Amino acid sequence: MMTKDEWLGVCATALLAEGIENFHPLEIADVGREARSLTSRAQTKLEAPAPELIPNAVMLCELLCELREAHPAGPVLINSWYRDRLYNYMIGGATLSMHLTCGAADVTKIGWAPQEVAEWFEAHEDANSLGVGRYQTFTHIDIRGKLHRPAPARWER
Repeated sequence: MMTKDEWLGVCATALLAEGIENFHPLEIADVGREARSLTSRAQTKLEAPAPELIPNAVMLCELLCELREAHPAGPVLINSWYRDRLYNYMIGGATLSMHLTCGAADVTKIGWAPQEVAEWFEAHEDANSLGVGRYQTFTHIDIRGKLHRPAPARWER
């Protein structure tokens, strides 16, 4: 298991190699942060993803960079990206959640409503390989089809 410093180094190097400047490794995986269960008093320290998942994070970063530049351009904020198995379980995430693969994020874009973000992803040229979840305060996006999972997927909660 990687330490926080190891994660920062490995992930930052991969992002810089692809010219990705607007996302930080701790947005992808908040390694070492104390997290609490939604339903109990249980706590855990968030773990780093396996290094072999970094290419998934890079693919998703590239898509989120496109969203960032979409008119009108603006910051994309990350609510949740990578989740280790224990944390995903503690918050009631799906057993096979795309968040476990570094291939999913729950996002908002400054100046855009969550519905507008979802519509942008659903109109994207790669829409048939994406999972798009519509929520009241954020949009879930994942690259399931690029990771050999059935796609597209759409849902609303």
